[in-house]
Amino acid sequence: MTQTDKRIEWKARFDAWKSSGFSVAEWCREQGVKEHQMYYWIQKFESDERSPEQVTPETQWLTVNVEDEPRNTTTREPVFIHFGAISVEVRPGVNMGLVSDIVHVLQSEC
Repeated sequence: MTQTDKRIEWKARFDAWKSSGFSVAEWCREQGVKEHQMYYWIQKFESDERSPEQVTPETQWLTVNVEDEPRNTTTREPVFIHFGAISVEVRPGVNMGLVSDIVHVLQSEC
């Protein structure tokens, strides 16, 4: 069972207990749930209600048009493109079609 599955299961138990009107001990006896586990999750969910989690913004992609002809630049240093734990080093004069293909593959996989 994944952490997410476990959290969903305990949230359902928490909600059921809260709406039951029973004490924790009574509810746990009736449901066959260990009290210490229930208290752990009650503390966790009530803490979450007091301080909601920050929502991680969804990743947004920006389309970049790249010219085939390199511009006259004074620096000839590589550029690094990061996709999570993956980094791609792009050196001056590289085939931009190949870089585009790599970016598309990483975009669909990451």
